[in-house]
Amino acid sequence: EEMERIKAKYATKGQVMEAPKLVEAKARDMLRHYVQNVLPNGFKAQVVAVSRRAAIRYYDAFLKARAELVDEVTALPERLAGLADDEMGHLPDRTQFLIRAHRYLGDIRLMEFAVVISGKHNDDVDTTGEWSDRAKVDARIEAFKRPYPSAENSDPQKTSRLGFLLVKSMLLTGFDAPVEQVLYLDRQMKEAELLQAIARVNRPNGERKSAGYVVDYYGVARHLKEALAAYAEEDIEGALQSLKDEIPKLRDRHHRVVSLLESRDADLDDTEACVDVLADEKLRAEFHVLLKSFLMTLDLVLPRSDALPYIKDAKQLADIQIRARNRYRSGERPIGSEVGAKVRKLIDDHIISLGIDPRIPPMAITDADFDKHLETHRSPKAKASEMEHALRYHIRKHLDEDPELFEALSKRLDRILTDLKDRWEELVEALREFSDEVRAGRQEDDTGLDPETQAPFLGVLRQEVGKDGEVSDDDLHKLVEATVGLVEHIQQEIQLVGFWTRAQAQDALRGWIVQYLDDIGILPYDRLPAMADRLLELAKVNHHKLVK
Repeated sequence: EEMERIKAKYATKGQVMEAPKLVEAKARDMLRHYVQNVLPNGFKAQVVAVSRRAAIRYYDAFLKARAELVDEVTALPERLAGLADDEMGHLPDRTQFLIRAHRYLGDIRLMEFAVVISGKHNDDVDTTGEWSDRAKVDARIEAFKRPYPSAENSDPQKTSRLGFLLVKSMLLTGFDAPVEQVLYLDRQMKEAELLQAIARVNRPNGERKSAGYVVDYYGVARHLKEALAAYAEEDIEGALQSLKDEIPKLRDRHHRVVSLLESRDADLDDTEACVDVLADEKLRAEFHVLLKSFLMTLDLVLPRSDALPYIKDAKQLADIQIRARNRYRSGERPIGSEVGAKVRKLIDDHIISLGIDPRIPPMAITDADFDKHLETHRSPKAKASEMEHALRYHIRKHLDEDPELFEALSKRLDRILTDLKDRWEELVEALREFSDEVRAGRQEDDTGLDPETQAPFLGVLRQEVGKDGEVSDDDLHKLVEATVGLVEHIQQEIQLVGFWTRAQAQDALRGWIVQYLDDIGILPYDRLPAMADRLLELAKVNHHKLVK
């Protein structure tokens, strides 16, 4: 009797957890954590409440929290709204948060929340069935799984503004939603249920999702060891880690990527020296891997103050990476495309402020503005390097269109670089002259052949017949005549619709080429099939020039 009187006098834990004021305070905190840490990467959230009643109360609490947040962000002074992360370290934490939230104000305004709970007979919690009706529940689950609308995907049938699912027990097992990254826990869990809940946020979703978050409002983490006691240690190793554990990793990964440059006497503030170091392809690949690892960890830790000291170096390193990518035409993606949106925005804003658009490929040597672009490099060494690699890329790109011409140009480039090694100003002038010649392409000569359609075929014949491409005048006259007939027949054959998808048609043309060259008698018969293959490949690469 005494125990019953005590129970009646004091609230139960369930009543406390359902208290509207407490639910409102938690919803406000959850929404702010979400906006700052998860929304920038475009992922979604799930809240696990202590009861069905609490889940419904969370819905009203989130609507109120969203309205309050929108009002606060809207009231932010305009002079503060555009500040970057590393420009607001002197401001109070609350102001810093509002500045970050301002970047996503439109998304916050339109964000939706939904309760998903099971129904009961004579339900006194969900009296209208709004949140437990099976059809509505299924529709909301499917909507939640779709990504937020974006510039790349705004189709309302394939996207959804539903960002939060509010549950009690549903969707904690067997629910596969890679778009979910954070789980807010507000009730006790143990053993299988806890592991299943953690697994919800760890579903892979491309390179952008490097981890899932579990934010504990109940105290589950304090009892994690007991909750997982039913499992073998190796089965649960690493199931749940503190975000604080990422800070030493951030420090270590920063040191690794910076040391790769500094150990080779390249100071991080000397961008050109760092780009020079990355001329080595293997070193450039290693740098890319280390930088990606550092930036992904930085994205996890941001916007915690522990991450702020690393922002400046992150910007500089990303600048070095994209300049090296552009200089050496290596083709890898800009590093920002492989990391989270928080870091990607930092990088993109910085790179664009330097006059570089990471989405635009490196400038070609044939571009009308290449010479103007060259003047943005201050030192003759940098200019020479830019021209060298632009020329190499151009030669590599067009080699298959005219092997004889571009192999000769490649050898000429190597000779120029060797003869004028370390004489940077002379090298710049020599490469300028050579660039003009490369831009001009193959010119008409004494053979009278068309430089675009016929001369490349003569070049291949000359390479095969002559020693080092040199042939006698009589052989050259014979090869020129052979080229005219060869190209004329090839042009007729490849006009057939879908020629390059028809193996039989290609085999027939290959056979004709072998017979044609055999009749002329320019090579031993056993070398003709390989020659025919080369000529057929040349025709395929130059199809757009041969068929007009």
